[in-house]
Amino acid sequence: MNQSSSISKKTTVYYIWAAISLAFMFLFRMVVPPFAGINEVGIGMLGVFFGVLIATITTGEIFWPAVMGLFAMILCGFASAGDLLKLWFGNTTIQQIIWVMALTGALTESGAVNVFARKILRIKLLQGHPMRLTMTIFFAVLVCSALVSSPTAMLLLWYPILDGLCENCKIEKDSDLKRQLLLGVYISAMGAYILPFKGVHLSSIAIISSIMEGSGLEFNSGLYLFGATLVVVLFVLGYGFFMRFVWKTDLTPLEKFRFADLNIKDEDMKMTPKQKILFGFMFFGILFLIASLVLPKGSAFTAFYNKVGTTWVWIVLFTILCMMRDREGKPFINGVKLLQTKTMWGIVAVAGCFTICGGAIASDAYGIKVAISNLLTPILGNANWPIMVIFCVVISTFFTNFTNGMPVSFTINAICIPLACKMQLASGGNFATVLGIATILSGLCAFLTNGSIAYAPLLLGREEMTSKFIFTKGVMTNIIFIVICSLVCIFLGYIG
Repeated sequence: MNQSSSISKKTTVYYIWAAISLAFMFLFRMVVPPFAGINEVGIGMLGVFFGVLIATITTGEIFWPAVMGLFAMILCGFASAGDLLKLWFGNTTIQQIIWVMALTGALTESGAVNVFARKILRIKLLQGHPMRLTMTIFFAVLVCSALVSSPTAMLLLWYPILDGLCENCKIEKDSDLKRQLLLGVYISAMGAYILPFKGVHLSSIAIISSIMEGSGLEFNSGLYLFGATLVVVLFVLGYGFFMRFVWKTDLTPLEKFRFADLNIKDEDMKMTPKQKILFGFMFFGILFLIASLVLPKGSAFTAFYNKVGTTWVWIVLFTILCMMRDREGKPFINGVKLLQTKTMWGIVAVAGCFTICGGAIASDAYGIKVAISNLLTPILGNANWPIMVIFCVVISTFFTNFTNGMPVSFTINAICIPLACKMQLASGGNFATVLGIATILSGLCAFLTNGSIAYAPLLLGREEMTSKFIFTKGVMTNIIFIVICSLVCIFLGYIG
């Protein structure tokens, strides 16, 4: 009787929050009049954003809130039905999620990931040393992400590898160790933002460069590379330090692990021809993305690369695998089945919804960005350098965890970079470029909610993740980043 009553109470609470969320999505525009320069459509998009955000946080669902939010966008006049579908499925990040999920799903299904995980576990220097093993994984993700500039692709590649390692080490899914390893891999993927000539953050760098040019200054790409690398590396090291010495995470499963105890046969350490081919295709896709870094801009390959982009390479590789036949004449992979079973449509829906909301916030057409600018300008007008850095890092990190980080970065850059330019012209230093490092990285340290960044659902959608973990150790992880980023950027700003 008590259990039945408990279930009924939980169901009631669920429907209450669902109703509140739907009210925000569909009624916010009708109840709240335009204000602070935000027009009716802007008000409607804020309602959609807050409604979907409330629903995903309180109900634990991601698919239906996102789909209802997308439908509400049509009703609030943001886009027509057809145009919204184009914005949703035409987004390159969303398409990359769909196709890379399918390809990595084929890789995982073949058992190749388990073989790869066993090979990592066999490295003698890592056995019996849990922190060596942990930090090796983190920095491998960081380096790969820096080269590929795609956190989405790296998470989809490394999470199955991490799952294989944890399975071999008998680490429980419902354990803080597994959750902390997942979050550690996630933040290590911030390595994607350290190169100043490749990645999604180039849009922010372009804005910063244009503002600096107006003041007769030049964006220092070398300093950005050094500073961003230093921040991300120290962040990952700081996170590892907290795992070991502050949170005192139970590392016993990793500490007692010995590869010989697994009694793995020699044949299980070797990849089959099919596994090698699948790994080869994945490796080729990664090399294709890296190639643009080393080939001359005027080469034929660079022209081809720019035409194909970073998403179609995965689609073509997947299609070629579907065309191939094994020795028995059967399809090498079942493409349709993989797209049906390996693509997490809840993630596709919520990532698409929040990406569109983020675009609306960043746009000048709806007045949201201007309203935020008007709110912040009086606060930052007379701030000195350390206060400005801390304020920008804290505000960017906070807001990016509830809305898309890039619009926040755009807005703060538009307000603060001109002030940093004045400081630099008056007293030297590298204030403008360094403040760019602070705002860009802070605007991309995002994982507390599904609305924080497009690939956040890849972490939050995991069955291991709990709201308690995210809003305790996850919040502390953000604080670690804020302290490290602020200290590094304050110091670098004074370097002439």
